[in-house]
This record gives sequence, structure tokens and C-alpha cells, in this order.
Amino acid sequence: MPSMRLGWVLVVSVSLVTMSSRALGAQRSRAMSFDCRNALPNTAANRQHADQWVQEKLRAFVPAPDEALRMRALEQGEQVKLAIVGISSTCQQYLAGTMEKDAADLQLSAQEEVISNFLHDLGNDAVILAARAQVSDMENIRHSLTEMGGVARQAALLGEDKLADESWKKMVDVLTTFSKAFVGQTCWNQVFDDELPFALQRQNDLLNSGIDLRPCAQRRFNAQVSVWTFESCTVRGVGEWRVLWNMSAPGTTGGRGSGELEADRDRAKGKYKVDWGANGVEYRASGKMELARHDNGAGKQASYVLSGDMETKLTKGKEKIAMLEKLMGRETKPTKGDFSVDARVSEKPCRSLDE
Repeated sequence: MPSMRLGWVLVVSVSLVTMSSRALGAQRSRAMSFDCRNALPNTAANRQHADQWVQEKLRAFVPAPDEALRMRALEQGEQVKLAIVGISSTCQQYLAGTMEKDAADLQLSAQEEVISNFLHDLGNDAVILAARAQVSDMENIRHSLTEMGGVARQAALLGEDKLADESWKKMVDVLTTFSKAFVGQTCWNQVFDDELPFALQRQNDLLNSGIDLRPCAQRRFNAQVSVWTFESCTVRGVGEWRVLWNMSAPGTTGGRGSGELEADRDRAKGKYKVDWGANGVEYRASGKMELARHDNGAGKQASYVLSGDMETKLTKGKEKIAMLEKLMGRETKPTKGDFSVDARVSEKPCRSLDE
């Protein structure tokens, strides 16, 4: 009986030792799961392959002259550079047979962990900053995106697809977090060029995020043309306008008209009309108008000019002014003219004309 117990103990002990040795020898790193076959040499052709991955996967973030949330360049932090070089060197030694598989696996795992921890910390910090959705923070966010994009490129070159995708997902998270908070909460109380929402929109469109940032490009326009005021809350003037006759007094009627502009290349064009009168006599001012935008450079507010023509004519009550016309010796006839004035534009977005 004692011998049977001893045999059972020996069997269990051998099993545990065998399991432990297997656990110790288990593959730890992602690179070793492919026997380092995916770690491409740092040649011109392979760098081009990695850059192609960047253009396809990171197309929403590649450097561009606009002021959106894009990378400034493709670079990484120093600790990540060392880890990336380490992965490449370790794989080369293993493939050349100068490093044992277990030793290489252990080193690769540690180097991958450095990169993963870097992405985790940098990405979380960037998301927290992005959630504030402040224009003043955008340069710091761009710096974080630049580092994450650089890591993604090098990871793609090394065949570290999981790390490359992790970088991309963090970058997408940063952009969408900023965009949602920007249009949903913060853009309305900030000053920025009305081109910025369009730049962010282009990035979101590339990602099919479904986020619409164009409301943040709405501005309040106001232009004085003689005794008329033209005003709107629109994106670059496209949409409905309100036209007011500023000479209203007790006994007068009307004085509130409308217009609508449609996009036409680099400007908005349309028509307007406004009626007013008193004591049964009514007049109408109407014509064409257009709003031209002048870009003053990145980060600077654009300027706008409202121009058009105007015809003013009597539309009702001709018989009521016949005696006055006879006394003055002059018949009331339509008048025509042109106008061109600078439109005042709000620095901050507007939700509606009356808000």
C-alpha cells in the first residue's frame, strides 16, 4: 500500500514538472509566433512596403497642410526606437542561428511590452486630452498622433501587425473622441477658423465615423446695405438669409424679408426680397446677391464680401400717392443699383440666427 502511494506521488510530481517545463518554454512574443519570419529587413523595398501600409491604414492621419488632427511627421519616442531596433536585431540573430529560440523569445516579449506600454500610456493621455476638445490642445494631440503613427509604421515593417493595429486604433479613438466632444459641446464657445471643421470632417469621412462636424463651421453674418440689413447663421453663407428694412416706424408694415444662397464653386449665390409699406402703400426691394469668401491663411479667420444688385419699386397703392406725385411733378418709378460691402462674421459658431 505505501508503495502504491509513493508511485502515485511520483507520477503527479513528474506531471507537474512536465507542465512547468512546458509553461517555461511557451512562446511569449508575437514575433516568435511566426518564427520571426514576418520581421522584414530594413531595406528600401521593405520601407516602401511599410509606407504603403501607412498610406492605406493611416490615410486619415498622414501629414497635410491643414490644421486638423494629423501627424506632423513619422517618428517615434526614444524608448520605442530602442525597442524596435531590439526586435529587428533579436530576430536577425535568431534567424542567423546565433541566439537560442527561448532567449530570443524572452527578449522579443520584453521589447514588445515596452512598445505596448508606450502606446497604452500615450494613447490614454491623448484620449483624455482629446475629450476636452479644445483647439488650444490640438498641437499637443498632433504630437501624440505623430509618435503613434511612427510606431505603427515601424511595427508594420517588423511584421508586428498587432502593435501596428493597436497604434491605428488609438489614433482613431483620439480623433473620434475629439470630434464628438467638439461638435457636441465645445466648439460653440471657441474661436477658430471656419476651415477647421471641414479639415476634421475630411478625416472622419475617411474613417466612415458618421460624425458631422459641419455645424461647427456655421457663422453669423451681418452686412449693412443702405437702409437694409442682410444676416444669416450659415456655413459660408449657404442657406437661408434674413433681410430687414431698418426704417420701420409706428404705422408701417412688413420690413422683414428673406433670401437664400446656394454653393457656387468658391462662393454662394442666390436671390432675396423684402416688402415694406404704410397706409396701404407697399414697396419691394429685390435682386441677386452673392457672398465671396477670402482665405487669409491657416489658422486665421476668413473674410467675406456681400455683393449684388437691387431693384426698388412700388407694388401696391399707386392711387394713394397719385396726388403726391402730381404735387411734386414726379412719377414714382423703379430704381436700380449695385452694392458691395464687407460682411461682419462672428468669431464663434452660431446654432441659429436668433440664438
